[in-house]
Amino acid sequence: MSGVSASFRFLFFSIHKLTNRDTSWLISKRKQKEPEFPPPDAIQKLEAHVEALLTLTMRATARFFFLRPMLTDQVLHDRINGERTVAALEGLRNWLYWGLVLELSKICSDDDNRSPSIIRVTEKLKNVHLRKQLEDKWVKQNREPGEDEEPLRVQFNREYSDYLCLANKTLSTHSVGGYKDIRDKLIAHNELRWSGSRYDFYDVKDAGLTIGDERRLLEMLQELAHQLLRIVRGVDFTWETALHNDKKRARDFWGLADQCGN
Repeated sequence: MSGVSASFRFLFFSIHKLTNRDTSWLISKRKQKEPEFPPPDAIQKLEAHVEALLTLTMRATARFFFLRPMLTDQVLHDRINGERTVAALEGLRNWLYWGLVLELSKICSDDDNRSPSIIRVTEKLKNVHLRKQLEDKWVKQNREPGEDEEPLRVQFNREYSDYLCLANKTLSTHSVGGYKDIRDKLIAHNELRWSGSRYDFYDVKDAGLTIGDERRLLEMLQELAHQLLRIVRGVDFTWETALHNDKKRARDFWGLADQCGN
């Protein structure tokens, strides 16, 4: 009997130990999956990042309008050819273009928690507790005395979901990935690759980008900035005046003020 009792006690404690270990593991995993409550200053920091993203997108847009005639305006190209300054134009165009690529990549893909970027802001907005705080704040700002809250909450959540959908679509575009590759391999760092006979710098053709990708990405970023201002700050912003002024300043500089163009 003593042998049986000892075996039973060994089996009991083994099962007990295993059960406790497994239970603690499950509890640990469950805790990891639960969304954390944001710190008290989370909304204040988020508002600052949204304002910064608007500023950065406006700067990138102004840079794009200054660059665009150098890429597509035939009148400017003909004039430069006549003045025999093609090499200088190409050098300036490349510097401005890579500068724009760097800015677009930072706006979209910077993953440092202190950096205002679409990827970081979007990750924060996926927190359900932060979403509820923003919803309550938005309803309080927009509710008239005696007005029912429910339609406002429905509107907020629709706009919130619209932002997340467009942000995910933007971040998954080929241009965002291509610009990040160029930034990492050619602008922020200098990567050398073996080409079969020698080492060469990263070839931008490998990114598969075309002229016009930057314009399409900027248009998406402009809409994202507008949506962020709506759901985080509760304010409207229209791009028409800023776009008109940036375009006019650039065309005035290049002496194309009397020319129609986008």
